[in-house]
Amino acid sequence: MDARAAMRRSVRVAPPPLASRAAVLLLLLLLSALPLSLTYTYEQDVFAINGLYTALGSPSLPGWVTNGGDPCVENWQGVGCAASNITAITLSGISLGGQLGNTLANFTSIITLELSNNNIGGTIPDNLPVTLQRFFLSGNQLSGSLPSTLSTLTLLTDMSLSSNRLSGDIPDVFSALTGLINLDFSSNNLTGPLPPSMGNLKALTTLHIQDNQISGTLNVLQDLPLKDLNIQNNLFSGPVPTKLFNVPNFQRDGNPFNTSIAPSPLPAAPAPSPSLSPSTGHVPSKEPTKSPDVTNGSSPASGKHTIWTVKFVGYILVGVVSAVVIVLMVMFCVSKHKERKSKKDVHPKSKIGREPQRLGEPKIKEVPEIKEHLVKPTNTVGNSFKCGF
Repeated sequence: MDARAAMRRSVRVAPPPLASRAAVLLLLLLLSALPLSLTYTYEQDVFAINGLYTALGSPSLPGWVTNGGDPCVENWQGVGCAASNITAITLSGISLGGQLGNTLANFTSIITLELSNNNIGGTIPDNLPVTLQRFFLSGNQLSGSLPSTLSTLTLLTDMSLSSNRLSGDIPDVFSALTGLINLDFSSNNLTGPLPPSMGNLKALTTLHIQDNQISGTLNVLQDLPLKDLNIQNNLFSGPVPTKLFNVPNFQRDGNPFNTSIAPSPLPAAPAPSPSLSPSTGHVPSKEPTKSPDVTNGSSPASGKHTIWTVKFVGYILVGVVSAVVIVLMVMFCVSKHKERKSKKDVHPKSKIGREPQRLGEPKIKEVPEIKEHLVKPTNTVGNSFKCGF
C-alpha cells in the first residue's frame, strides 16, 4: 500500500513553466489591442489630408504630417472623425497660408470644411468632395472664378465664400442644390446677372451678395423663401419685384434701380393734374393719351418729361386763348364806346342848330344849356365802359 501511494505522488502534474505564462499574457494583450485597429483612419482620407497639409505649406499644426499618420487616433488639431472616416476639418483664424491643393475630392465622408479667416490664396479647386454640407472659405485671398463643379455639391446646406478676390460671372450651378439654406458671396468682384438656376433654391433663407458688381434684375429671387437678403452696392436695375418687399431684412441701397416705375404697395401711376382751369377743359384731354406710355415699359425719365411737356404746352395754350379773349373784349368795348360817343355828340349839335337865337336875349342863358348837353354824353360813355370790365 505504501508503494502505491508513493507512485501516485510521483505522477502528480508539475506547474506550468514561467515562459508559458508569459506567452499567455502576451496573447491577452494582443487581443485587448485588437479593437484599436478597427478605428484606424481610412487610407484614402489619410492621403487627402496629407495632400491638403502639403498644399497649405506644412504649417505648425499639432499631429499633422505630410505623409501617413493616423488623424482619427492621434487627434490631429481641428480634425473630426466618425469611426475611421474624417468628417470635419475646422481651422479658422489661425493664419494659414498656401493653397487648397487638388486632393480634397479624395475625402470619402467629409461634411464640414471650415478654413475661414486665414491667408489661403490660389483658386477654389474644381474637384471638391461631394459629401460636403458646410463649406466655409470666407476671409481669405482666393482669386479666380467660382468653379462650375459646385453643381455636384447636392448635399450642401451652408456656403460662404465672402471677402475674397473672386471674379467673373456667377455660374449657373444651383439647379440641384435644393437644400442650400445660407449662401454668402459678398465682398468679391463678381459680375454679370444672377443665373436662372438660383430660382431652384427653394430652401434658401439667407442670401448675401453685397459689395460686388452684379447686374441685371432680381426677378429670379422673387419666389424664394428669403428672410435675409442683402444686395447693397451692386449694379442691379429694373423694377424691384413686389414680393421682395415682404422679406423681413431686405437691404438694397447702392443700386441704380428704376424706383419711379418699380412695382410696390404704393400706386405708381401718376394722377391727372388738377391745376388747370375748368374753362380750358379741352387741354387736359391730351394728358391721358401720354400716361399709358409710362406704364407700358417706357423709362420713367422719358414718361415724366412727356407729362410735364404736355402740361407746359397746355399752360401756353390757356394763356394764349385768355389773351385773345381779353383783347377781343377790349376792342369790342372800345368800338361800342366810340359809337355811342359819336351819337351823343351829333344829337346836341343838331338841337342847338334848330333853335334860332332871339334878338336882344342875353347869350349867358345858352351856356348852361349847352354845358348840360355836353355833360350828359360823358355819363353815357362812362356807363358804356362797364360792358367789358
